[in-house]
Amino acid sequence: MIAEIERTNGSSLPTIDEHLREMLALHFHPQHGSRFWLARQSVLGFDVCDRVRCVDDLSLLGFMESQQLAGQSVWDFVPQGMQQDRRQFLTAETGGTTGDPVPAVYSHEDFEAAFVTPFVEVATQIGFPTGGQWLFVGPTGPHIIGKAQRRLAEEMGAPDPWCVDFDPRWVKRLTPGTFAAKRYVDHVLDQAAATLRREEISVLFTTPPILQRLAELLDDSQRERIGGVHYGGMALSAEQINYFREQFSQAVHLSGYGNTLFGCALEVEDTQRQSVDYYPRSPRLLFEVLCDDEEHSERQADEKFGQLVFHRFDRSMLLVGIKERDWATLIPPNAAARQAGLTGLGIRNPGPRAETQSKLRLGIY
Repeated sequence: MIAEIERTNGSSLPTIDEHLREMLALHFHPQHGSRFWLARQSVLGFDVCDRVRCVDDLSLLGFMESQQLAGQSVWDFVPQGMQQDRRQFLTAETGGTTGDPVPAVYSHEDFEAAFVTPFVEVATQIGFPTGGQWLFVGPTGPHIIGKAQRRLAEEMGAPDPWCVDFDPRWVKRLTPGTFAAKRYVDHVLDQAAATLRREEISVLFTTPPILQRLAELLDDSQRERIGGVHYGGMALSAEQINYFREQFSQAVHLSGYGNTLFGCALEVEDTQRQSVDYYPRSPRLLFEVLCDDEEHSERQADEKFGQLVFHRFDRSMLLVGIKERDWATLIPPNAAARQAGLTGLGIRNPGPRAETQSKLRLGIY
């Protein structure tokens, strides 16, 4: 049975079961629903809205790998009744770490709920700096992180961020350690260093590998001018964050865990890390873990470890039972998470298993 913390979120938001039923009614509407889900219902052979009444019933829909979505038009996931004006949507693609890029879509409202609101709530709570200039070193183009970074800075009272763009798909094509790979990363770092020398940058938003190199390039006084560091794009360990807290000792450090398909979960405290814990914003996002010895994913908040599974319940895109490459420990929300409005079951130390690490095309994003 699902843990009570997901049943009653203690806020004005609908419970996760109520929200799920509303999204199912939208996406499985016979005339106006999503083409993908209506076709899936035909294969399943039952009325989904009749059989799936709560998140405990989601196993009836089965699991999917994200690569199963790679060749599908993103508009097949959007309810047909919402497509009269497609200007209301943002489109993006995944980075292609585990295979072909996968498309995703967000209405402006869903985008704010997935990426912007959780960050602002946590950042405000932990004293992340406001008003200063940001430097974003990361991918733009089809990547959702490039769309999110401007909204995050705007909501924190910052001007339009300085940006050093890179193409993570090209980096992943380069053989690690080769001259070509080093030259590309050096090109990115040269641009970032030039901006840091010229401008008074308060906040760095980048990936752990880029931040590692910047920490080595900058002197003490340059690092001490940074008041906030936001991490994205790749998983990182407690040891890495603790190292970066030493290198950028005057900064508030905040890591996010997410992807183009489901949005972002956030840390909720900036202290010496023993683990890295992320919490989602319910009821639109639900995490589970799939244990080796179980057919069904596990929602109990008893620190179960397993393969990460996510469910995204948005009007613009419904995703159910998507198995991630990462493994994690499922944890209940702590007091700080609840205070920030992140009441869903969280995940601890997400990352790929050792046996799959060498198969991933990670690079710098």
